Amino acid sequence: MANRTTAALFLGALAAASSLIPCIASPDEGTKSLVGTWKLTGWTLRVVGETTDKEPFGPNPKGRLVMTPDGYWIVIITGANRYPARTAEEKVALFDSVLAYSGKYTIEGDKITIQVDMSGNEVFTGPNQTQTRFFRIDGRQLIVRTPEINSAALPGKKIIGTNIFEREQ
Repeated sequence: MANRTTAALFLGALAAASSLIPCIASPDEGTKSLVGTWKLTGWTLRVVGETTDKEPFGPNPKGRLVMTPDGYWIVIITGANRYPARTAEEKVALFDSVLAYSGKYTIEGDKITIQVDMSGNEVFTGPNQTQTRFFRIDGRQLIVRTPEINSAALPGKKIIGTNIFEREQ
């Protein structure tokens, strides 16, 4: 049940971020510095007004972000302690511990806008197809965060999600 709530928090954060309009930018040095493969090293959610961050998929989530030179973003994130599912309940829990989507991205300044074209959850269809993120590079780390958004899982609360990736290639 905790995995469902955590996954719902994150998916709510992603869905709420979709209301921003994409910006079109031509490839530049900032874009080139993002192209490659990035390994997830951390993922936290902050509920605005609270002091403790939440770890939606536990303290050691697994994940990878691939950004291609022709503007495609592909991300998959899973919980750290996954196991083969044998029952319907285990399959639901396993589904709740994975996030995956892809699409074309554009960059303007420190803002990445992704037009989602496929995902592991239909939460990314319709008005939620546009995902907005802010980023910064710190050495070999890429820090990606959502804007402050309304939480679908916590009505009346706002959240900010942050992913930390380390460059692989």
